[in-house]
Amino acid sequence: MDRGVPVGGFLPVSFLDWAGHVAPVLFLCGCNFRCPYCHNPDLVFAAEGSLDADDVVHKVLERKDFLDGIVISGGEPTIHRGFPRFLDFLKRETGLKVKIDTNGSNPRMLGSLIADGLIEAVSMDIKAPWRDYPRITGSGPDEVAESLDLLRRSGILLETRTTFVPDLMSIEDLKEIREQVGQGTIWVIQSFRPGDTLDPSFRNLAPPDPEILKAAFPGVIVR
Repeated sequence: MDRGVPVGGFLPVSFLDWAGHVAPVLFLCGCNFRCPYCHNPDLVFAAEGSLDADDVVHKVLERKDFLDGIVISGGEPTIHRGFPRFLDFLKRETGLKVKIDTNGSNPRMLGSLIADGLIEAVSMDIKAPWRDYPRITGSGPDEVAESLDLLRRSGILLETRTTFVPDLMSIEDLKEIREQVGQGTIWVIQSFRPGDTLDPSFRNLAPPDPEILKAAFPGVIVR
């Protein structure tokens, strides 16, 4: 049955994608951003999923008693009109809490998901200082800033995170992002790791030194 979303990947169990939770991760295809360091390039341009959504949900149900929730990642889940319908089906079938990973580009859908009780937590990427969004993502920052404000006011569990790529940004840029996020919101710095990236020229770049990041931002989680 068509569930309105293209599922391109499935991780049966993760202990890392939702702090304090044992959760499977569903990866949806398609993204409206073009971050050169993206480590899921196969999902970015995929129009159709390689997995059947009903089969994936069945696999989640098989492990339901050992799970604390479900994570939906991508790609970018909120670009799909059928995403709310899929979440409603998922929650009815499993009874599990849901966290989504998003780039924040669809504040209207995020507001609807929260209002309808379809999500319990959000991890939202803050890719860059607002002025650098077009350069790094290929898109403007207005919707992302709106989503950040909406999520901070919603009371929903929110984690923001920034992938630090030394060739694209500086420590000063990170400080600017810290100001954008606000001191009352969880902010995580993710260290860029070389590998399969959207832009092949990023595949062999050296990762940043995490100790430098920890020294510059005491108290901030560095992954």
